[in-house]
This record gives sequence, C-alpha cells and structure tokens, in this order.
Amino acid sequence: MKRFAVILAGLLSLLGLSLALYLGSEGDWFRTEPPITSTLYDIDADGEVELVRWNVGDSMVLWRWDRDADGQHELVAYDALVGADGLLSPAGQIIAWDWGANSVIDDGEVPAQVEAFLQQEAIAEQLAAPPQGEVALVGADIQRLAVDIKEGYDEWRLSGFRMPIVGSKLPDLRTLLPGAPRAYRNGVHQGFDFMPGHVGVPTGYSSPAVAAKAGVILRADIDYEEFSPAEYQAAIDTAQGSGTTPPDVLDQLRGRQVWIDHGAGVISRYAHLSGIAAGIVTGSKVAAGDIVGFVGNSGTEAATQGSRSGAHLHYELRVDDRYLGEGMSADDIRALVTRIFGLGQ
Repeated sequence: MKRFAVILAGLLSLLGLSLALYLGSEGDWFRTEPPITSTLYDIDADGEVELVRWNVGDSMVLWRWDRDADGQHELVAYDALVGADGLLSPAGQIIAWDWGANSVIDDGEVPAQVEAFLQQEAIAEQLAAPPQGEVALVGADIQRLAVDIKEGYDEWRLSGFRMPIVGSKLPDLRTLLPGAPRAYRNGVHQGFDFMPGHVGVPTGYSSPAVAAKAGVILRADIDYEEFSPAEYQAAIDTAQGSGTTPPDVLDQLRGRQVWIDHGAGVISRYAHLSGIAAGIVTGSKVAAGDIVGFVGNSGTEAATQGSRSGAHLHYELRVDDRYLGEGMSADDIRALVTRIFGLGQ
C-alpha cells in the first residue's frame, strides 16, 4: 500500500506538471494541426494559375499571387481576425500584405498571432508545397479581389518616390512624356524628359539628378565613351531600316546611364548623363535624394559633335520591365505620376 501511495503521488505530481505546462503554453499540446486546402484560379484565362486561395482550417484564409509569373505564389493577402480569446478566425476582410518583405501593402497592422500562426513549422511546410487541386471558375467576386490585390501591391511598391530633379514638376509638353512618338528612330519615348524651361526649375548641363527613392545601383556607366558622328548615324540608320528601334540601339541612344533597383520589380533609369556622382558604382546603396549623376546630352547627335546643346535628364520608371505610362493617355500619365510623386500635396 505504501508503494502504491508513492506511485500515486508521483502520477499526480506528473499530471500537475503536465497541466501547468499546458496552461503555460496556452493549450498547444491539445491543438491539432489544421487541415490546409487550396483553390486555384486562372484569372485571365491564359492557362496559368495567378491566384491561389489557401483555407487553413477554420482559422485563416490566405491569398497568394504569382506577381512576376515565375511560378512562385507569394503571400500578398490574408483574412483573419484575432478574437477576444486569442484565437483566429476569418472575418471577411482582406488585408493586403507582403509576407516576403514583412511589410504592409494596404491598411492595417499584422497581428503577432497571425505571424506566429504562419511561422509554425507544420503550417509553413504545407504552405511551401505547390498548391494542389482543380482550377476553379472565376466569378465576379474573385475578379474584384484580384484587382484589389494587384492595386494594393502597386500602391505599396510605387510609394515613397520624389522627383529626380529637386523642386521640379512634370514636363509641360506631351512630347516630353512616355508614349510620345520618336519618328527619327521609328520608336516611342519611354520616359520623362526634364528639359530646361519645361519643368519649373533650371536643368542645364551638369545640374544634379537625385535618387527618386532608396535602392541599389544596378548599373553605372562610369567608363562610358561617346558615340562618334558615324556611329550615331549608323545607329539611326539601323532603327530606320528596322521599322522600330531595336533594344540595343535604344540603349546606345540613351547615352551614359545610371539604373537604381528599388526592389519589387521597380527600377529607375537616368539617361543622357554628363557624369556620374562619386561613389555611385554597381552594387552601392543610395538613399532618396542622394545625387547619382549630372544632366547632360550623351547619346545624342549634339554630343557626338562636341556640343552641350539639348542637355536634359531622361528619366524612366520601369515596373516589371515595362515603362511607366505604357499604353496610357497623357492625362492618365499625369494623374498617376502626380499621385506617385506626391506632386498634388
């Protein structure tokens, strides 16, 4: 009997310790791994899955979007509400969020419970696996959600820009905006020309051009050598003979350049520069407002003849390797860029 009492006391002690551990861990011992299922959506009916909905038990709905068409679906939105009991459940409210960069795309703070929930090893492993299942029909509600996610993401990645010429405004002529025809080379203008007399501040030869947003230098043509007149004419002849401006010829005609990678598929290009600022080399980091180069006319016919005439900054903002303003009207471009660069504030 004495031995039984000792054993019973030991069992009760162990049970008490187990209960204490359970209470201290908020019941983790008795939490079952939630079933995770996925639904696939081909938004634009091109045969590729762009949007995936993950149902994580009764706790959360996650939305993954293949933003760069590489087959990898990044988590960009979730639907979960933290209840008074600390548990998660869908609330019917989508919060756009970039899990990879751990930053909010749209409104709202990411609750600690959401992060902790997603970082559980068992859940993270399941979400890392390729989504399985049939491709579902895309209804109007899913179409609206897809638009909301894309717009929320663009709003986030195109935020925080400033003008590349301090104090300037948008060029006042349509011919200086993206999409304007360039008949001399059978092409289309892909950026903004900050020409003297058209942007509200002086932009003469050697005026400083600044980083429109923080980023990493992707290209810096420090050892650039100017066209000879014959080389310039050969490039123009190639474009006229092709019926369009080949990408390599267009790159030559941009002259000395600096490119800044702002992340998330957004790149700034500075062209026709007369020089590059000290310390600006490939791989270096820049903050918004840092001087990256100086206005010039490199790559133009005047430069090949030793003249400084026609100096201006050609600035391009590239999004997913398309120039900002592509296919848009001049009015729409002005409205978009005014918002992005905060010119209406």
